[in-house]
Amino acid sequence: MGETVTFKPSVLEDRGAWLLIKRLLDGSIEDLQPVLDSTTPYGFRYPAAETVLEADAKDTVERLEGLRRAGILQGELADSIFTCRKCASPDLHPHYQCVTCEGGRLMRHPVIEHFSCGFIGPRNEFETEKGLKCPSCGKSLEGEQQDYKSESAFDCLDCKTTTAKPRLVFRCFQCRTTSEAANMLEQPMYVYRLNMEHRGDIIHYLGFHPTPEGEKPSRRKHRVDLDEMDRRILNVLQRDGRLSFRNVARRLKVSDATIRSRVTRLEQSNVIKSFTTLVDPEQAGMEVVALIQLEVETQALTKVNTDLRAVEEVKLVMETGDRSNIVLLAAFPTRDALNEFLDEHVRQVSGVQLLSVTLALGLRKYDWMIRL
Repeated sequence: MGETVTFKPSVLEDRGAWLLIKRLLDGSIEDLQPVLDSTTPYGFRYPAAETVLEADAKDTVERLEGLRRAGILQGELADSIFTCRKCASPDLHPHYQCVTCEGGRLMRHPVIEHFSCGFIGPRNEFETEKGLKCPSCGKSLEGEQQDYKSESAFDCLDCKTTTAKPRLVFRCFQCRTTSEAANMLEQPMYVYRLNMEHRGDIIHYLGFHPTPEGEKPSRRKHRVDLDEMDRRILNVLQRDGRLSFRNVARRLKVSDATIRSRVTRLEQSNVIKSFTTLVDPEQAGMEVVALIQLEVETQALTKVNTDLRAVEEVKLVMETGDRSNIVLLAAFPTRDALNEFLDEHVRQVSGVQLLSVTLALGLRKYDWMIRL
């Protein structure tokens, strides 16, 4: 996999890539973690990405790497795995090899080295009823690393050579090639995240390039297919959310049960967020309605978004691809309350710059109805 990175948002014209980046943007996928799997061509896979891309393990790895080279994703090296130098398979078996005859029939056994006399022999030759005793000089051994050390020796059953350091090699189960670690290929594994340096550009691109025509993603969890009856129900309820299921059913000339089941489904799928009362902020005493534009540094975007959504006076948080990458609509009872909000949540926050505050002179239209 190459290391050339050039920002190229046109790769998002691919429907699967478009969906994957949307999931990373909205936070439903935080990052893409590799999972080891020796049965796959690269030795690891990205299950979450496979589901969205609707691709196999090999194709998913290659497409994620393409998104990294295009500057859309950022790859943080998580680990590297060895692959066969001949066929690049990760399906490897490590084993010891005799340094003399290169045979693989080695028998391991413990040995002891006595420091004072330098004798090295099998551990069972040192063992007595009273403890360890050197068979060469006759001295009792006091403690590990004090006057002796334990290690392993390997006896080759083919050439009868004994060694403390046999050669570690890897045999490929696919092509049977045997290699030392120094001669093997290394496959990097990345944790992929959204490239925050280009976040604004990505949002801007996605805003002007909706899902490619003719593509109907089957696994879009953030989108619900609405039929004509769903749209009619939503239009009625948006005009008057106080209507009972019976009254909605009468207007649409269907059964109460139909309305009840469909509204329940629309609530569960988050098409209907809640049933509430639309209140004019000015008439309710919120006399200061402000449009606030902020420039937020990329590393602070996630936290700032979360903090602002938790502020009761903030009614709308919108992220854009422009310099003013956060736009707020907020309502306050007084200008002092507005200034207090700006001091606490904007001016004193690291990575946030206030670009403008526009006060509404009057609400000429206040309508959140989406006509379907």
